[in-house]
Amino acid sequence: MASDKNAITVLIIDDDDFVREMAKTILKEQLQYEVLEAPSGMDGVDVLIKNKVHLILLDVTMPGWDGFKTLSVIREHVVLKKIPIIMLTASAERESVIKASQYGIADYIRKPFVPEELVSRVSKVVWENWQEESIDSLGLDVDDLLKGLGGLDN
Repeated sequence: MASDKNAITVLIIDDDDFVREMAKTILKEQLQYEVLEAPSGMDGVDVLIKNKVHLILLDVTMPGWDGFKTLSVIREHVVLKKIPIIMLTASAERESVIKASQYGIADYIRKPFVPEELVSRVSKVVWENWQEESIDSLGLDVDDLLKGLGGLDN
């Protein structure tokens, strides 16, 4: 479980121990995020149900539930479906990218990834999601908010 209630928590679901460890180290050291891990899609869903997670890094190719099966289970769950997901894959085949985008993923990272790319893409998705949650929590419509900001020029 995450130790700091205010920290951003990322769940890495990947059957490759090395990939999980590398991503975990990068996210902890460079972004100071809490990182949870799961070696399979089924284990990942179990972790999601028990913990507040702000972002999921999800491998496409895994034994048992592959990334798409895991993604469909997450998207069907009323509480989990809004968590942003970045797909991780060794192959960025066009069909996989299209299929993943139909589930509303936030981004797609090809493995092996470079640390700077991981940090940049994860930070971007977390920031975008935080902005969206902040606006939603205030009960504001984005168009109304933008109109209000436009009024500052007068």
